[in-house]
Amino acid sequence: MNLARTLRTSAFVTLTLTALACGAGAESPSDGLPAQTGQYGVDGANADGGAGATGLESALAQAGFTVQAGTFEFMDMTACCQTSCSGNNPSSPYATFYVPPGPGQSAPNSKVRADGMSAAYRLRSDEAIVYVGTTPPQASYFGFTPYLMERTDPSGAVRTPFASLSETLNNLVIGTDAGGPFERTTAVIAAADAATTDRARAALLQSGVPAAAINVLTFDPTKGHFGLDETSDTFGVLFRMAVVKDAAKKDAYIAHPPGSVYRITPNAADAGSSPLPSPAARAKASSPNEAPLRPAVSRLGDAIKAAYPGYDAQTVRVDEGVPDPDACINGTAVCAGDNRDTTYPGTPPRVLFKDDDDFYVVFGANHQVTGKTAYSNVSVYALEKLVGIKSVASNEYPGSAAKYVPSDAQVGKLYAWKIARKCNGEAFCMEIPKGACPTGIENGALGNITFRTYLEPSSKTAPDPATLVGDRVLVFKKKAVAP
Repeated sequence: MNLARTLRTSAFVTLTLTALACGAGAESPSDGLPAQTGQYGVDGANADGGAGATGLESALAQAGFTVQAGTFEFMDMTACCQTSCSGNNPSSPYATFYVPPGPGQSAPNSKVRADGMSAAYRLRSDEAIVYVGTTPPQASYFGFTPYLMERTDPSGAVRTPFASLSETLNNLVIGTDAGGPFERTTAVIAAADAATTDRARAALLQSGVPAAAINVLTFDPTKGHFGLDETSDTFGVLFRMAVVKDAAKKDAYIAHPPGSVYRITPNAADAGSSPLPSPAARAKASSPNEAPLRPAVSRLGDAIKAAYPGYDAQTVRVDEGVPDPDACINGTAVCAGDNRDTTYPGTPPRVLFKDDDDFYVVFGANHQVTGKTAYSNVSVYALEKLVGIKSVASNEYPGSAAKYVPSDAQVGKLYAWKIARKCNGEAFCMEIPKGACPTGIENGALGNITFRTYLEPSSKTAPDPATLVGDRVLVFKKKAVAP
């Protein structure tokens, strides 16, 4: 795989299996989240007297399952610089379900922790992962995505498609007990088998979880190789949240994510004889369309160039980044943790800074303001270790274009952000320090700039790139002084 593709695919929202092997640890919760006693599936009973986690375990066992407890934890990324940070999104912390091996499993799961848990696990086609807990505080985005993590080819070689198996269960579609998507009870059944799903649903209902709060996340049975031996695929679920409104609540949720996770295995195996149907893709929206803003974006670009007369400006190519999970499963592409709720336009790998005076300005339509995204962002990456150094999200964009085109009629729908070594107090500017992973990049080192366009409200999935005015990048280099 060539260098450009390495960085572009790794700039997808990802965590490597190495990073997935490390949980965040069970720290004490801080103030800012509601007490979890009384939530379904968490400690204790719910306020109406329904069963909590113990009641759910009992109900699942009564339904004919072997029940093994797992955990729901946020990733510990502190060690990623030892291996690879795999294009992490600096705007978005990640969590996952860790579960033990299945009964009678003959081959180990991937990156097994000391406690026997793994975030990439082999599954019989009639097994499921069940989660019940509390959704995060108010945020621009959150979602659960199912993945085919690893596949063993006929030659015995193990490759890592890390490809999504369905649309993401995001905050616009998730079912909860009441009152919207945030800080509410929810349950997720991640499965490939309809009979197992139905029995798990009945157990959740018996334990007191409302029907409206039960969601199904499909491990597409037509795409996975299920089983517990060396030839079987491994699967996983990744959770993302981004732009949480209350920082204290965000920290509390990450430190002590509320919820219970179970691996359930039918005592009488049916070998997945009732597979779930392949989930349908959500239709993209054809409107609104940002095309009328294209002249305004061009005017903004001209004004940005004119604002720095002592510098030569060059346009940097931005490639369309639309993942193809089926190609990744088939071995003809690398997804590295794609999410169908976004696209990933980005620059090819380049020396980001040759000199301290070099800087960039990224600009374009503010996709959030135009109604095309719930949030979008721009991130700066260092190729070494594939680490996301810094990012800025669209909730911070308002007012940034007025620095260059204050009188433009469309200024409120535009943004512009400078990326430099030193901002010197300049507004709407992101400093990229020198240094090493995870906080800096040296002059002469390769990196890239990647954009994300998360979750069109009307379609509840990623926007159609054809309806967007693409984000643009200018690089500025100081003009040589005449002798």
